[in-house]
Amino acid sequence: MNKNIIGKIGKLFSEWDGKDTPGFAVGILRRGKILYSRGYGMASLEHAVPITPKTIFDIGSTSKQFVAFCVALLERSGKISLEDDVRKHIPEMRKYVKSVRLHHLLHHTSGIRDYLALMELAGMRYENEYPDEQVLGLITRQRNLNFIPGEEFIYSNSGYLLLGEIVKRVSGLSLREFAEKNIFSPLGMHSTHFHDDYTRIVKNKASGYSASDTGFKLDISLFDVVGDGGVNTSVEDLAKWDANFYSNRLAGGQELIKRITTPGRLNDGRKLEYAHGLFGADYRGQTVISHGGAWVGYRSDLMR
Repeated sequence: MNKNIIGKIGKLFSEWDGKDTPGFAVGILRRGKILYSRGYGMASLEHAVPITPKTIFDIGSTSKQFVAFCVALLERSGKISLEDDVRKHIPEMRKYVKSVRLHHLLHHTSGIRDYLALMELAGMRYENEYPDEQVLGLITRQRNLNFIPGEEFIYSNSGYLLLGEIVKRVSGLSLREFAEKNIFSPLGMHSTHFHDDYTRIVKNKASGYSASDTGFKLDISLFDVVGDGGVNTSVEDLAKWDANFYSNRLAGGQELIKRITTPGRLNDGRKLEYAHGLFGADYRGQTVISHGGAWVGYRSDLMR
């Protein structure tokens, strides 16, 4: 990458490149190879620690593609089918007029209400710690759906929370353990994990911040329920994940990559712009596959 382009990148992000501001890490890749990476601003304002490409962040909903890949691996091994009724694996779910199936959860077409909205209605604060069963109970106690499964697309974190629970129940491993064994370790993503224990110390992790009237304040959470989010990772590790889309080193080869990048469809046959935790769109004649994430003081985006 030439100096002129690097200079433009630096100018674009210069506002966040000080010692008195939180910042971010940037990676520009070509087929999984890092062409440019750099940290801007501070990972810790308290301890004056700068951000680098090795800095670890909570990537929020960008995590969903990893959950979807876990589901695809279980489907490939014959342990689940995307046509399975959710109640086959989570029997405490209510029985609705039309069955909610796993592919509905994957593509946000289930009609199940978003549990984060349900938490707000219940007066539950994200800053607090809640057992998985309490959060899951918000979903399983819902008497109705927002719509008939497969009729509409409405983004819902509940679907991926349920998928994470299904991975745990079917595999006998926690989502963190299953992803480590089947994705992160084989790809050499040693700085990546599902953060299912908020007390766990993570070296090189950036603190989350938000703006306030007096500058910046810590914006963190004790919430450690994972599935719809929860992956902690770095730019350097995400480059390894990106590379796997071009040459899959995990089970299933390129057929599995094709599977997880094929958009879902509604009941009437209309194609969605969503596939297994990934949005698809066109930009200037190019197909763009991406997913962003936002959780407390963290923001992320992975785009190819």
